[in-house]
Amino acid sequence: MKRNKNFPESQALYSYCKVMRVPKLGAAPVVITVLTGLILALIIAALGESLLLAIAIGAIVSAVFAFLFWLTYRYRVGASKRLNSFLAEDGGRMMISDFAYAQPFANDQFRLGKQYLYIKNGAVLKIDSIADLVRIYTRSGVGLSAKVNDANGSMSFLLCRLHVLNDRAEIDEIRKEVIQRQ
Repeated sequence: MKRNKNFPESQALYSYCKVMRVPKLGAAPVVITVLTGLILALIIAALGESLLLAIAIGAIVSAVFAFLFWLTYRYRVGASKRLNSFLAEDGGRMMISDFAYAQPFANDQFRLGKQYLYIKNGAVLKIDSIADLVRIYTRSGVGLSAKVNDANGSMSFLLCRLHVLNDRAEIDEIRKEVIQRQ
């Protein structure tokens, strides 16, 4: 998607939300998935296990890699569709002015405007389409995820990672601010 030269302030929005176009899957994930399964199967077979077991383990690992690539691709496509549909509504004017006054939350992992929620390096969500804010556990601790239902479908987006010792207070503050704007 091209940046609009008439609105130089859109530069800040584009640099904050990195998902700007519908991503293409490409050949790299397929090659990585197949090679990982094949190499693992060869290593297991070389260690003296049966060929059938080696192939089964390689296929399972390949399936896990394929699922992870698909999940990442699905997230990027959903985030891109949402951003593009909001920009198409009025050329992005309303969104750009909303972003200019958006309030940073959770060390600027996301920003909350009057009508939109901007996730850093990710999606833009309409506040009135957020169905719920859910506490989730991530590898690095506790996080907050937004469940969204809108014209582009239903999906969950990670908003931010929270401090483990203070997560309930932060979640309550974020919930209160988002619900207040709905």
